Amino acid sequence: MNVDVSPVESADRAETAIAMLSPLPFVADPLPGIGGAIKATPGHFVVEEILPYAACGEGEHAYVTFRRAGWNTADVARIMQKHLGLAPSDVGWGGRKDKTAVVVQTLSFRCGVNHPLADVERRLADLPIEILAIDRHRNKIKTGHVAANRFTVIVSDPGPDALPRGLAIADRLKHTGVPNFYGPQRFGYGLQNIHRGFALFSAGKKGRKDAFMVSVVQSALFNIWLKQRMQAGDYRRLLSGDVVKKTDTGGMFTVDDLAVDGPRFAAGEIVYTGPICGFKMKPAMHAAGEKEAALFRQFTLAPEDFRRFRSPGSRREAILSLTDLALAEVDDGLRLTFTLPSGAYATTVLREFTRPS
Repeated sequence: MNVDVSPVESADRAETAIAMLSPLPFVADPLPGIGGAIKATPGHFVVEEILPYAACGEGEHAYVTFRRAGWNTADVARIMQKHLGLAPSDVGWGGRKDKTAVVVQTLSFRCGVNHPLADVERRLADLPIEILAIDRHRNKIKTGHVAANRFTVIVSDPGPDALPRGLAIADRLKHTGVPNFYGPQRFGYGLQNIHRGFALFSAGKKGRKDAFMVSVVQSALFNIWLKQRMQAGDYRRLLSGDVVKKTDTGGMFTVDDLAVDGPRFAAGEIVYTGPICGFKMKPAMHAAGEKEAALFRQFTLAPEDFRRFRSPGSRREAILSLTDLALAEVDDGLRLTFTLPSGAYATTVLREFTRPS
C-alpha cells in the first residue's frame, strides 16, 4: 500500500501542522456532550501524583509529600529548596503539575542521612503548603518517576441532563478507551510553540538543545498521526506492522499475524503505539509503517533529523484505558474521577465530556 502525500515546504510546516491538528475528533461521537467549564476554581481540579515506589525509610534524600494550590512545580520547588538551604541540584520531582489546580505531589531534597526530618518540617512550616508526609529514601526523584496521576475534576455549570449524558459517554469510553492526544497546553497559547518548534528544523539552523520545543514537534506529529488513524477508521483495530505494547509487562513487539494479535488487542492485552519521532525510535512496519513514513515525508522530516537535538524518540500508547472512571452529581456541577498513566493529559478525557470548540 502506498500513501501519497505532498511534501510541505519548510516555512509552511508549522501552519500545516496547525491546520491538520484542528479540530481533533471525539471518540464518543455522536453522543451529545454535557457542556460546562473546568477549573472554575483551583479546587475544581485536583490531581494526586502516584510514585512507582514508596520511600524506604533510609537514605540522604527527604521525600516531602504536600498539597498546594496556586503554585507551579518549579516555583514551589525553588522556594522549598531555599528554605532548606540547598542547591537547585539537590531537588528532584517526577513531573510538572498545573498552577491552577490543587496538587498533591512529592519532591525529594538531598539533606543528608543525618539531617533530622523534624528540622525539614520546621523549615517548611511557614510556606503556603500542607505537608502530608516526610520520609527518607536512597535516591533522588527524577523526571519520569511517576507511575500515574489520580484526578478529581468538577465540571461546573453543565447543560441539562448532564448526569445521564455523562454516564452514556463514560460507558462508551470504558469500551473504546480515549485517544491519547497531547493536550493543548503542550502547544502554548495560540499554538505558538508549534511555530517555535518547527523553526528549529529550518534549513541553515544550527542544532541547539531545546528539548521542550523539539518535543512540541514530536507531540504535534503524534496527534496528527492519531487523528489520521481515527479518520481512516483504524482506531479500534490493529494494522499489520503496528508496534504494540503489552499492558501487563510493558514489553513491545511488532504485529506480524493479525489473526493472533487482533483478539489480544480486543481483549485489552496489548495496545498499539504511535511515533514519537527520533533517531532511535522503533518504526512501525508494513501497512502501519507506510502511514508513519508518509506523515514524516509530508513534513520533510526523518527520524535522523532529530539526532542533532539528541532526541532519541520513543513510542506512545495510542489509547488510554479508563478502568476507574466514575461520575457523580455535586452542588457545583458534575464530578469526574479517574486515573491516568504518567504523560497522559486529563484534558484529553474531559474534552470528550465538555466538547469544547
